[in-house]
Amino acid sequence: MTGVYTVARSYRAELIKLRRPSTALAMAVLGFLTVLSTVLVMALADEKPTPPDPGAGPGFDLSLTQLASSQGLILGFRGGTTFIGLLIFVVFAISMTTEYGQGTLRTLFLKEPRRLGWLAGRLGVMLSAVAVSLVAALGLSVAAATVMAAVRDVDTSAWWTSAALGEVAGAYANALLAAVFFALVGTMLGILLRSTSAALLIGIAWMFPIEHIVQESWSGATRVLPGLVFDAVGRGGLPDASYGPALLTAVAYALVAAAIGAVSLRRRDVTA
Repeated sequence: MTGVYTVARSYRAELIKLRRPSTALAMAVLGFLTVLSTVLVMALADEKPTPPDPGAGPGFDLSLTQLASSQGLILGFRGGTTFIGLLIFVVFAISMTTEYGQGTLRTLFLKEPRRLGWLAGRLGVMLSAVAVSLVAALGLSVAAATVMAAVRDVDTSAWWTSAALGEVAGAYANALLAAVFFALVGTMLGILLRSTSAALLIGIAWMFPIEHIVQESWSGATRVLPGLVFDAVGRGGLPDASYGPALLTAVAYALVAAAIGAVSLRRRDVTA
């Protein structure tokens, strides 16, 4: 019960930090990226159906026929999962390295030695904020898609069916899962490196440009490398990485990241 109490107390304490302007800014950026992705998907869609590309995922290479399907309403939202993952990674990495940089952990752990309870409460608050932000971003994406459908003269009769609503719920769940995975990796790197510049440089360089360069020459990279696997989960699966195996791989990466971060936080001196 002591551990539960520690988590609950940490959760309440971390809620206060959500009032910071940086929280509103991060939520605004997330919404902007989602709307931008939706607008680009709708604006760049071809008027005539294009031959299917077995190596392409649900991104920007779409046709108006595809947009008129039951999935059309959330294709823009799905296409933005890469941007969302990058943002979540950056926010969680910076939030952790800032605690070390400002020296707040040193004072905090003198009063609260149960470090893992504090970390669980902190992650709980931040992921709750992410869940709410994704709901808002999804709503903005739906609104933007509706406006763009009118501009592009897309038939939206299939958008408001039960099948389409199921697609919306699935897209949100997958985006939230991918966000959790990126958040855990960002937190782990923040705990290990304790330097904002180092955490961002290593994390962003590896999971985004390097992994995508490797992907160009190795199709299996989509099923193995963490950033690509997380992205595949967020998109609901890709031709090179089906959803089920990608989800299992992503969970394994997340568990390893959580374990490494927990051991490092618990055993290392916060002043080191």
